[in-house]
Amino acid sequence: MKKFDLIKLININEEYKSKNLYINLHGIIIETNSDYSNVLFFNESNHGDFAIIKIENKDLSIEKEQLPSEYKNELLNKFKSKNLLNKVKLEPLEIKEFDIVELLVEDEKYTKFGIHKGDTGCVMENYAVQNYILVDFSRINANNEFYGDCISVNIKDLKKIK
Repeated sequence: MKKFDLIKLININEEYKSKNLYINLHGIIIETNSDYSNVLFFNESNHGDFAIIKIENKDLSIEKEQLPSEYKNELLNKFKSKNLLNKVKLEPLEIKEFDIVELLVEDEKYTKFGIHKGDTGCVMENYAVQNYILVDFSRINANNEFYGDCISVNIKDLKKIK
Protein backbone atom coordinates (compact mmCIF):
# COMPACT_ATOMS: atom_id res chain seq x y z
CA MET A 1 0.00 0.00 0.00
CA LYS A 2 1.12 3.51 -0.72
CA LYS A 3 -0.03 7.07 -0.28
CA PHE A 4 -3.12 7.94 -2.36
CA ASP A 5 -4.07 4.33 -3.09
CA LEU A 6 -7.82 3.91 -3.32
CA ILE A 7 -8.96 1.24 -0.87
CA LYS A 8 -12.01 -0.65 0.34
CA LEU A 9 -12.62 -1.68 3.95
CA ILE A 10 -12.96 -5.49 3.92
CA ASN A 11 -13.02 -6.32 7.64
CA ILE A 12 -14.90 -4.64 10.45
CA ASN A 13 -14.40 -4.65 14.21
CA GLU A 14 -16.01 -2.86 17.16
CA GLU A 15 -13.54 0.03 17.01
CA TYR A 16 -14.34 0.66 13.35
CA LYS A 17 -18.08 0.37 14.03
CA SER A 18 -17.74 2.98 16.80
CA LYS A 19 -16.42 5.37 14.13
CA ASN A 20 -19.43 4.56 11.91
CA LEU A 21 -17.42 2.60 9.35
CA TYR A 22 -18.83 -0.40 7.52
CA ILE A 23 -17.77 -3.16 5.12
CA ASN A 24 -17.02 -2.01 1.54
CA LEU A 25 -16.60 1.65 2.52
CA HIS A 26 -14.11 3.23 0.13
CA GLY A 27 -11.29 5.58 1.10
CA ILE A 28 -7.92 7.05 0.20
CA ILE A 29 -4.62 6.19 1.91
CA ILE A 30 -3.12 9.35 3.41
CA GLU A 31 -0.19 7.78 5.31
CA THR A 32 0.92 4.20 5.63
CA ASN A 33 3.46 1.88 7.20
CA SER A 34 3.80 -1.90 7.29
CA ASP A 35 0.93 -2.41 9.79
CA TYR A 36 -1.45 0.56 9.64
CA SER A 37 -2.71 3.24 7.30
CA ASN A 38 -4.41 6.55 7.93
CA VAL A 39 -7.37 6.46 5.57
CA LEU A 40 -9.50 9.37 4.39
CA PHE A 41 -13.16 8.30 4.35
CA PHE A 42 -15.91 10.53 3.02
CA ASN A 43 -19.27 10.62 4.78
CA GLU A 44 -21.80 9.28 2.29
CA SER A 45 -24.71 10.78 4.22
CA ASN A 46 -23.19 14.27 4.50
CA HIS A 47 -21.30 15.23 1.36
CA GLY A 48 -18.28 17.37 2.24
CA ASP A 49 -17.83 15.68 5.64
CA PHE A 50 -14.94 13.26 6.16
CA ALA A 51 -12.77 11.51 8.73
CA ILE A 52 -9.20 10.24 8.73
CA ILE A 53 -9.06 6.94 10.59
CA LYS A 54 -6.20 4.60 11.46
CA ILE A 55 -6.93 1.17 9.94
CA GLU A 56 -4.96 -2.06 10.06
CA ASN A 57 -3.64 -2.84 6.57
CA LYS A 58 -4.98 -6.39 6.80
CA ASP A 59 -8.49 -4.87 6.89
CA LEU A 60 -8.02 -3.04 3.58
CA SER A 61 -8.14 -4.06 -0.06
CA ILE A 62 -6.47 -1.92 -2.73
CA GLU A 63 -8.76 -0.94 -5.61
CA LYS A 64 -7.62 -1.14 -9.24
CA GLU A 65 -8.61 2.46 -9.95
CA GLN A 66 -6.08 5.25 -9.38
CA LEU A 67 -6.66 8.71 -7.95
CA PRO A 68 -6.05 11.31 -10.71
CA SER A 69 -2.91 13.37 -10.14
CA GLU A 70 -4.83 16.68 -9.97
CA TYR A 71 -6.78 15.30 -6.98
CA LYS A 72 -3.56 14.19 -5.31
CA ASN A 73 -2.22 17.75 -5.58
CA GLU A 74 -5.48 19.20 -4.28
CA LEU A 75 -5.40 16.85 -1.26
CA LEU A 76 -1.76 17.69 -0.56
CA ASN A 77 -2.60 21.40 -0.56
CA LYS A 78 -5.57 20.87 1.78
CA PHE A 79 -3.44 18.91 4.24
CA LYS A 80 -0.78 21.61 4.25
CA SER A 81 -3.30 24.38 4.91
CA LYS A 82 -5.31 22.75 7.70
CA ASN A 83 -4.89 20.24 10.47
CA LEU A 84 -7.32 17.69 9.09
CA LEU A 85 -6.05 14.74 11.12
CA ASN A 86 -8.23 15.70 14.12
CA LYS A 87 -11.47 14.47 12.48
CA VAL A 88 -11.43 10.77 13.40
CA LYS A 89 -15.08 9.68 13.21
CA LEU A 90 -17.82 9.82 10.60
CA GLU A 91 -20.92 11.45 12.08
CA PRO A 92 -24.24 9.91 11.03
CA LEU A 93 -27.16 12.13 10.12
CA GLU A 94 -29.66 12.32 12.95
CA ILE A 95 -32.29 13.70 10.58
CA LYS A 96 -33.51 11.39 7.83
CA GLU A 97 -35.73 11.53 4.76
CA PHE A 98 -39.42 12.14 5.62
CA ASP A 99 -38.68 13.27 9.19
CA ILE A 100 -40.80 16.22 10.31
CA VAL A 101 -38.60 19.05 11.55
CA GLU A 102 -39.02 22.49 13.11
CA LEU A 103 -36.92 25.54 12.22
CA LEU A 104 -35.22 26.78 15.41
CA VAL A 105 -33.93 30.17 14.22
CA GLU A 106 -35.18 33.34 12.58
CA ASP A 107 -32.62 34.10 9.89
CA GLU A 108 -32.71 36.15 6.68
CA LYS A 109 -31.36 33.21 4.68
CA TYR A 110 -34.69 31.46 5.44
CA THR A 111 -37.10 34.39 5.78
CA LYS A 112 -36.40 35.51 2.20
CA PHE A 113 -38.21 32.29 1.21
CA GLY A 114 -41.08 32.96 3.63
CA ILE A 115 -39.79 30.44 6.20
CA HIS A 116 -39.72 31.55 9.86
CA LYS A 117 -38.71 30.24 13.26
CA GLY A 118 -41.24 27.61 14.40
CA ASP A 119 -42.26 26.57 10.88
CA THR A 120 -42.36 22.84 10.31
CA GLY A 121 -41.34 20.94 7.23
CA CYS A 122 -40.56 17.51 5.85
CA VAL A 123 -37.00 16.41 5.08
CA MET A 124 -36.79 15.43 1.41
CA GLU A 125 -33.42 13.64 1.17
CA ASN A 126 -31.47 11.01 3.08
CA TYR A 127 -28.24 12.97 2.79
CA ALA A 128 -26.89 16.44 3.46
CA VAL A 129 -24.40 18.59 1.57
CA GLN A 130 -21.92 20.34 3.86
CA ASN A 131 -24.41 20.07 6.76
CA TYR A 132 -27.35 21.43 4.73
CA ILE A 133 -30.39 19.25 4.10
CA LEU A 134 -33.38 19.81 1.81
CA VAL A 135 -36.61 20.56 3.71
CA ASP A 136 -40.06 21.16 2.21
CA PHE A 137 -41.87 23.90 4.17
CA SER A 138 -44.64 24.39 1.61
CA ARG A 139 -48.28 24.45 2.74
CA ILE A 140 -51.76 25.44 1.60
CA ASN A 141 -53.50 28.08 3.75
CA ALA A 142 -57.21 28.42 4.61
CA ASN A 143 -57.82 30.25 1.32
CA ASN A 144 -56.35 27.31 -0.66
CA GLU A 145 -53.28 29.42 -1.47
CA PHE A 146 -49.90 27.76 -1.74
CA TYR A 147 -47.09 29.25 0.37
CA GLY A 148 -43.64 28.30 1.64
CA ASP A 149 -40.81 26.66 -0.23
CA CYS A 150 -38.48 23.68 -0.39
CA ILE A 151 -35.04 24.93 0.70
CA SER A 152 -31.68 23.76 2.04
CA VAL A 153 -31.40 24.27 5.80
CA ASN A 154 -28.41 23.91 8.09
CA ILE A 155 -28.92 20.81 10.23
CA LYS A 156 -28.03 22.74 13.40
CA ASP A 157 -31.00 25.05 12.70
CA LEU A 158 -33.49 22.15 12.86
CA LYS A 159 -35.12 20.03 15.53
CA LYS A 160 -36.61 16.66 14.66
CA ILE A 161 -40.27 16.50 15.73
CA LYS A 162 -41.16 13.03 14.42
